[in-house]
Amino acid sequence: MTKADDAAVVVFTSETRQEILRHAGSRGWVLSPKSVEQCPYLVCCRRQDWDNKAEGVPARAAFLVGRISLLAPLDETKNSRGQARFHIGISEFADIAVAEVWRKELRNPVAYIGLKQLGIQLKRLKFQPVPDARPTGSDEARRGLTIAEAKKALAATFGVRPEDIEITIKG
Repeated sequence: MTKADDAAVVVFTSETRQEILRHAGSRGWVLSPKSVEQCPYLVCCRRQDWDNKAEGVPARAAFLVGRISLLAPLDETKNSRGQARFHIGISEFADIAVAEVWRKELRNPVAYIGLKQLGIQLKRLKFQPVPDARPTGSDEARRGLTIAEAKKALAATFGVRPEDIEITIKG
């Protein structure tokens, strides 16, 4: 199976835009890693929750599209059936406002659908880098990581505090 140009993992989330950008992706999803490998995009749709009402995004509306950069299992979390949960990492994002993207017939909080089917026009999206994401090929990326930067990135990936990360270098 080849990756479709507009294939997307669509999540029905209560995460705020700021949380998604702070974690460089959306977290805690039980999903099919093989299906995600075929999707270059993540679409976040609003599940109305008291914690996210201040953003003013209507329920079931798509509010963010991200370019998927990684899929990482969250070791510390599993659902009630023992299935692993994943972090869907993004390197770039575009803010959008498309009403009623999450349809009632979608029963699970994760779906795999093309952007075109969702009414999202890829050509109109204006992607920008996720803040604090490391651009590939830049001078900063070539110089390497500091221990503090590595701890911060690992903490975001695994959902822990940077001070909980220990790094050992053997030379």
